[in-house]
Amino acid sequence: MTGMTSSSEKQRAIVVLGPGRCGTSTLARGLIALGIAFGDRLKPAMRKNPRGFFEDLDLLDINYRAHARLKLRRNGSSVGWISDQAWRDADLAPLREEAKDLIRRRFGGYPVWGFKVGGVMRILPFWEQVLAELEQDISYVLAIRHPSSVAKSRQKLDPRRGIQEKSDLEFAAQILPFADLMARRPYVVVDYDCLMAAPAAELRRIADRLHLPASDETARAIDQYAGEFISTGFRHDQAADQAGDGINPLTWSLYRRLLGLARDAAAPGDASLAQDLEQLTLRFKAMSPILALVDELESELRRRGPTVRGMLMAAWKHLPTSATLGDLRALLKARLAAHRAGRHAIGR
Repeated sequence: MTGMTSSSEKQRAIVVLGPGRCGTSTLARGLIALGIAFGDRLKPAMRKNPRGFFEDLDLLDINYRAHARLKLRRNGSSVGWISDQAWRDADLAPLREEAKDLIRRRFGGYPVWGFKVGGVMRILPFWEQVLAELEQDISYVLAIRHPSSVAKSRQKLDPRRGIQEKSDLEFAAQILPFADLMARRPYVVVDYDCLMAAPAAELRRIADRLHLPASDETARAIDQYAGEFISTGFRHDQAADQAGDGINPLTWSLYRRLLGLARDAAAPGDASLAQDLEQLTLRFKAMSPILALVDELESELRRRGPTVRGMLMAAWKHLPTSATLGDLRALLKARLAAHRAGRHAIGR
């Protein structure tokens, strides 16, 4: 979609949310098929995501720095509750101005644009304020996935984060603190397995829920997305629908409630849904001391340094798909030197 906005129209921003390993990149590519502009400075594909991340590099950088000011690890592994004092101490105003200026320059000419960068929902008040000050008409698309599948996907990248109990905490931490903030805007929930099973139908569902215009061009783009981008073998793991054993009960309840939205068994405006999410949020917030301890213990493990296996996995997954073994050796050497100098932690 390349048309310019008129002075009387309010620009629309469609923002992809969701925990890591829930298909946010796949979903972002689907939104591009619907005609939503994601820009042309996108993070290149890597072995971690060989089909692409669809993240604007400069918005991603701002997001990383906002995480750092809130004392969150930028890779999404922090699970602690962000206190009101932490928000006040973070001094995010300069970053908000930088983000607004960037969005005006890069996306100001599009009637509908979107972005996806990891951990947006974790710091949603920051992005909400940015977009509200730009007078954007905001909508959200939330990606979810069976918690067992999320943990298995994480395991391939980081064995520590792939432990089911840790993965479940990350899932809840990415959604619950600001689920109520998301719900104040139009939003649609998309389940990864539903998207893989019927990609064209899911994209049309998103377009219908968000009142996105249809055209012959988008119809062709949807068919191309479903027939070429989504292919056999793309989905690596699908857990049994009823398999809640071994999953944190809070995370399981959250997933099942959101799955009802993804399957249109519930509506975003249901009063019972809001009540359930509020109760789950209060339960998660009550775990604040334990969550803070989990973050501190993980920080201590990272300070001790990476294992050889972890270093190899991190380096390999973050190399471009065209990389050679020579590139891997060079990256390992550089990361090890940086770690010894105290400037970098493998896995960030």
